[in-house]
Amino acid sequence: MSTASACRSMAGSWLAESGINQQTSWKLTGPPDGLPGGEVVDAIMQIGGVAMPGTAFRKAVLALLSTTMLGAGSAKAEDTIKIGGLVSVTGGAASIGKIAETAWRLAIDEINASGGVLGKKLELVMADTMSDPTHALNEARRLVDSEKVEAVLGPATSQETVPTLAVTTAGKVTQISTAASTQITVETAPYHFTTSPRGANQLIPSIDYALNTLKVTRIGLISDNGGAAKSAIADIVPYMKDKGVEPSGVQEFTFRTEDMTPQLLGLRGSGAEVLVLMNSTGDDARKFLENRMDIGWNVPVLASPAMTTTAVGNATVLGHEPFEGVYSLQFEGLTYCDGDPLGGSLFAQYTKRAKAAVPDLERIGGPASLQLYYIQPYLLAAAMNGSGKTDGPTLTAWLENNVQTVDTIVGRLSASSSNHFLPPATSLKIVRNPDQPREDGLVERADCAQ
Repeated sequence: MSTASACRSMAGSWLAESGINQQTSWKLTGPPDGLPGGEVVDAIMQIGGVAMPGTAFRKAVLALLSTTMLGAGSAKAEDTIKIGGLVSVTGGAASIGKIAETAWRLAIDEINASGGVLGKKLELVMADTMSDPTHALNEARRLVDSEKVEAVLGPATSQETVPTLAVTTAGKVTQISTAASTQITVETAPYHFTTSPRGANQLIPSIDYALNTLKVTRIGLISDNGGAAKSAIADIVPYMKDKGVEPSGVQEFTFRTEDMTPQLLGLRGSGAEVLVLMNSTGDDARKFLENRMDIGWNVPVLASPAMTTTAVGNATVLGHEPFEGVYSLQFEGLTYCDGDPLGGSLFAQYTKRAKAAVPDLERIGGPASLQLYYIQPYLLAAAMNGSGKTDGPTLTAWLENNVQTVDTIVGRLSASSSNHFLPPATSLKIVRNPDQPREDGLVERADCAQ
């Protein structure tokens, strides 16, 4: 479209919106030098054929157009609160990125539909870590320094998150990730919170269940090589020794590995009676199940929450047989015992909304796969609305003192000036059949009788 045509189109739209009869036109001189919008005004004047004398109206039109056109751009910026979404859109962890972005957009759409935050809409600005810590750092700088976001969601893994903390700390920007490494402390990252449980807290319920319910003592540990898993394994070994046992074997696999067979064979050779799995991604959970089937080892498994949250999606690929003998962890708010009413929980209500809003939800992992990311925009919205501000120090203080008042689909959270791991130690429960949730999305607790 030519400039003249574009101007005429804009002029016609303006006239229609302004209620001016387009059969009227004005005989005016050319646009004054230096006044913006002259071409548009000329187009307005050429639409009709009746003369209207004077230049005062023309100047008023120019002033109105300038205000309207300039104001439209500034209004968009002023009427939104920009939130950065930092996650692997591409790269080895892109499957997590798809889940996280879907969850964030679902939550933000719901928040905006309910009135937004502080009278404004939330605007998600995505950034791709490419599963690379260095790229995550660069994208964090872009979000904070160039995009001027008020807060950052993500990344998903500890190894991606740690480098970005220097940027959000320096910018005093609140950051909520799912990193679970104990290397991330309030002292080193005062504005960072995580919706993942502390690494060791993802293993303690499994160790206790193995000892007290399964009545086994030869426990094999297997984990990925991410920061959260490394710190969790380092913390759980002393815990086991305090219980009077030591691991029968400890194995580690590369993040998003192609084969875990050597690690599994090593643990089978150690005489392990049960395996405790700590991993971060659904891809690794699926590979673990595949290779366990490949070697024909039906050893019981006690897995981390990543197994649970991706079980529905992995079952669509593997079927249900590989999940036999598999227990895993899930937040108490997403579990049920016999007799619990159907559809009454916050998570059940969320499941209904999510299924309606996300057509391919089952393929990417089901409602549970979104949970830790879905609650993050809601936590920011609660802190912003509760404090009336958007800066990092204010939001941090509000979350430390008030997060326990926020109802979330995973249950109650907690924080303090010395702890920013939001899920408390008691929030995780052992579940069975994680691949077969109830109609309302909840999974069956394995410890209901205890």
